Amino acid sequence: MVYALIAILVALAFSWSALLWGYRDRYTEPLYPAVDEVFDRRCLPIILEHEVPAKKAIIMVHGFPSTPYSFNHAAMKAYEHGYDVYVPLLPGFGTKPEDLYHTSFTQWYGYLEEYYRDKRFQYDTLFVVGTSMGGSMTLKLAERFSGTEMAPDGIATVAAPVFLNDVSIGAIQRWGYYFMRLVAIFTPALGPRNHTGSERKNDGEELWVGYGGSFVRGGVSLMHALKTIRKELGKITVPLFAMHDVADRTISFQNLGTIQSEVKSDPFVARTTAMTSDHNRHTLLMYPSVREDLTNEMIQFFDGLCQDDGKKEHGPNETQ
Repeated sequence: MVYALIAILVALAFSWSALLWGYRDRYTEPLYPAVDEVFDRRCLPIILEHEVPAKKAIIMVHGFPSTPYSFNHAAMKAYEHGYDVYVPLLPGFGTKPEDLYHTSFTQWYGYLEEYYRDKRFQYDTLFVVGTSMGGSMTLKLAERFSGTEMAPDGIATVAAPVFLNDVSIGAIQRWGYYFMRLVAIFTPALGPRNHTGSERKNDGEELWVGYGGSFVRGGVSLMHALKTIRKELGKITVPLFAMHDVADRTISFQNLGTIQSEVKSDPFVARTTAMTSDHNRHTLLMYPSVREDLTNEMIQFFDGLCQDDGKKEHGPNETQ
């Protein structure tokens, strides 16, 4: 009887953590990045504006727990192709790990949406690109504004999650994701630290700047937000260029198929890579082995949308 009771309690605790029963973001008030307190200048927002104001721009959104520097190469390439480029620093990131402890996806996304609204009507054409969680936020923006005058003219995602694990399709990236809520009761993060890169060269992985460690409370907030983002993918009608590596070690590649099957983007282009590099194969626009090709293809996709809003250069749901 005692063992049965223990088993029931364990099952309930696991379900409470894995299924996020009753979860709500605790921190929801507007929050802004502390750009004067960044731990490294590479954490600063990237703003590239032409002397003669451009008519087209791209907003690039970093992931969790990354910084704008992950877009350093892509931002410069887009600028050289005539785009004004903005890579904001999300609030709670790029300063010290403790600043992330009492924040949530609601606040990170809220800041991004406000930033996007400020830029939307400054340009005839505006695109949004997001990596990882930034890709999820980009999808949420498209869900929010598709079919309205505020809609982005196109979006691109890099390894964007709409789930972390999904047993129903056999996508279990890390079992630990199911236990984050339980761990978060006792600590907001495991091994938190500022990460300023590495001396060991590894296809650009050494360039990554952000927070190291596992931020479980923030992870729970993200996991909860993804449930709604996934449910509302069908609202997306804006053109979408989606990138993902088949062996991504951070976010399951099966997310790409889920996105492709649910969105109504026309055109939709799925761009896959099959890297063999000894890193997470996740922050694709940062890795020298693939970033040039991917960035050029993304810019060409956007250029095609600029040339003729009514003319699609790719067929719907095309896969490369």
